[in-house]
Amino acid sequence: MQTSKWLIMLLGIGIVLSACTSSTRALEGNAKDAVLAYAEPMATTLLDGLFAGNYTTFATNFDEAMRKGLDEKAFTDLRSTLQTRLGAFQSREVNAVLESGNYFIVVYRLRFEKDDNVTMRLVLTQAEPHLISGLWFDSPELRKR
Repeated sequence: MQTSKWLIMLLGIGIVLSACTSSTRALEGNAKDAVLAYAEPMATTLLDGLFAGNYTTFATNFDEAMRKGLDEKAFTDLRSTLQTRLGAFQSREVNAVLESGNYFIVVYRLRFEKDDNVTMRLVLTQAEPHLISGLWFDSPELRKR
């Protein structure tokens, strides 16, 4: 039941962000590279913390709302769900970099032992310091009950 709560919360953050913006556009070339220059190290830190079980590392780049919404208990639930349903993490690749209102969204494809098509959306503030203001994971395996 707790796992459902954090999944709904993370999805809710994404819905709110989508509703607050009028359009989303894909970034390419130099604009995409500029976002990835800071997004990629943030994604590495987040995933390293997640898979090491270290909340402090995981939440290093969170904004205040993310810290409140994704506390250590939710982190533990997330980690447990990913390990149980997806197995060991294997790799990631960038699928898209989007601009939506005052946010950038980096969409990753993650590969795990049991599911090689997991989507991770990392929402970052455009304003400096760039911080993580949204995060969610999705795959058919995660949606199974």
